[in-house]
This record gives sequence, C-alpha cells and structure tokens, in this order.
Amino acid sequence: MENSLIKLLVPDYILSHFEYEFWEEISGVIRIHLIEKKDPNHYPKELIGKGERSLDGYMNPLELQTFPTRGKEVFLMLKRRRWKLKGSNKSYYNNYSFTEEGMKATKEFGVFLKEIGRG
Repeated sequence: MENSLIKLLVPDYILSHFEYEFWEEISGVIRIHLIEKKDPNHYPKELIGKGERSLDGYMNPLELQTFPTRGKEVFLMLKRRRWKLKGSNKSYYNNYSFTEEGMKATKEFGVFLKEIGRG
C-alpha cells in the first residue's frame, strides 16, 4: 500500500529515475526520500561503453517541494548516485531537470505557484 501512496505523491517522471527509500515527518513537514535507480539505464552517458563502473558514493540530495498534503508541506529528497570508472578518480553523475526554472519545486507545483502569483 505504501508504494501506491508514493505514486500519488511523486510524479511519474521522477519515479522513472528514482526508487522510494523511506519517508519521515518532522514538525509537520513530510520528506519522501528517493534514491536514483542502480540499473544500466541510469549510468551517466559518459560511462556507457567505457569500461567497468563502480559506485563512488552519492551527491548531496536535491530537495524539491511538491503539493502539500493534508495541510503539511511535502518535500522530495532525491539522492543521486556518483559513479567512476575503475582505476579513475574522476566522478560522473546524472543531471535531471525536474523543476521550473528558478524554483526548487516540482514542475507541476511550480506552474501552480506561478499561476496563483506566488512563484
């Protein structure tokens, strides 16, 4: 049931790249933590066909605000993987454009805020 609820709160275009990890509520703020998928379709393009890859940790999470739920603010915490080629020190990662320009909100929520004059 939890995954069904996550699908209601997190846009499909984010769930196509990230998997649900956990959620937390602190002081009336809900944070849904998602982690970048670890399959070959989500390796950075610069590493495709270049040799053996290894996970090199994680980037700082991206925090995107989305529509409130039951009067509580909701944020999506997106943890992107960092990769490197075996034997190399250079790191690679994916960039995503999930936001309206100049905002830290999902595209739909950003459009909504602009329409009501708050974005």
